[in-house]
Amino acid sequence: MKKIQLRKEAKVFLISFLVTIAVILVGILATGLYIKQTKTIPPFLGEIIEKVTNTESANMENKLPINILVLGSDEKQGGRSDTIMLVRIQKDFQIVVVSIPRDTRVKIEGIKGYSKINAAYAYGKSKLAVKTVEDVLGIKIDKYVAVNYEAVKRIVDLVGGVDVEVPFHLYYVDTTPGKELYIDIPAGLQHLNGEKAVEFLRWRHNSNGKEYGKGGDLGRIEMQRKFVYALIEKVLKPQNIVRLPVIVQTVSKYTDHNFTKNEIMWFIQNIGKFNMQSIMMTILPGYPKYIDKISYYILDEEKCKALVDHLNEPDVSKDELKIKILSTSTDERIIQFKNDLKNKGYVSVELGRTNKIENNQVELKRVNRKYLQLLKNDLDLSTYEIVYSPDYNDRFDVYIKVK
Repeated sequence: MKKIQLRKEAKVFLISFLVTIAVILVGILATGLYIKQTKTIPPFLGEIIEKVTNTESANMENKLPINILVLGSDEKQGGRSDTIMLVRIQKDFQIVVVSIPRDTRVKIEGIKGYSKINAAYAYGKSKLAVKTVEDVLGIKIDKYVAVNYEAVKRIVDLVGGVDVEVPFHLYYVDTTPGKELYIDIPAGLQHLNGEKAVEFLRWRHNSNGKEYGKGGDLGRIEMQRKFVYALIEKVLKPQNIVRLPVIVQTVSKYTDHNFTKNEIMWFIQNIGKFNMQSIMMTILPGYPKYIDKISYYILDEEKCKALVDHLNEPDVSKDELKIKILSTSTDERIIQFKNDLKNKGYVSVELGRTNKIENNQVELKRVNRKYLQLLKNDLDLSTYEIVYSPDYNDRFDVYIKVK
């Protein structure tokens, strides 16, 4: 078998800042390292993936873009999917991750009335979850991966625990029958075993309502990002290399997917082509609302449609692009910059103030990179940092921050 080179970028392949991706990543990394050392596929993994009926050649690059539904579930919580993400891989290996809030109010095939989208997995596992997301977003899901969080606990224990900086005392108690949860993790650098790691990842807010950072899902994502880095770093330590076969086996045992053997091998062999810095991550646009005393997340249909349409990266025109220029002071230089953009045909350009700007920056608020390409035709962006932070609740498409 061709020798597989695992470059530094492998450490950050497909990190979408959520634990489900962390588990998948650990499995891919461990498998890749195992193959690199032994030049063979782990026997137990070979047996598992041979069960997949479709054995045609992967030819994945010709199939791009593809949509992958990623699910993270906890059987102790009724088998509902705690994490739901659409991961789209574009033709140039650009990764777009759309997080779908688990409380999203939807119709589930075969279920009367409305339900939360995370119930689809409990009712019909991956097949029904895929069908539900396809119906909600109006897209085709090509592949799916479902991970049971028991894998997290076991992997963390296998590598001897993970060190994570906890922002403040995490404390939450829920005594509701069937939903019992007790979290008590002190602030500061903590060595988390498997059980504590799962508590850390399941934490959303303290019993008194205190949240971390940006709060809500975004705050939770920030915490899970820290965990992802810590776990990957630990897995790749020399002392854990001997545990790679067991780690791969653990991930395989708690993962359900419809990838073929050759498709898995393609991901392993092309792992270095995925770049962490180009990942776009966003949340399906909507808002929380109580209906009949039940907390739901209501999708903004118009914004969701725009997001889904932009996944195909359609062409855009200058009169469509909404730009906001941010600077620490609105001096003549900034006003001239605005006028230059207007003279080049950009219809909607506004100015704004911000307290601090460290570097010139172009921040893209849409998953359609054609907005950025349009600007590149008229501006020299060589001195600008390009940042992807899609947010369809933001009325601007692009922010240009000028130092």
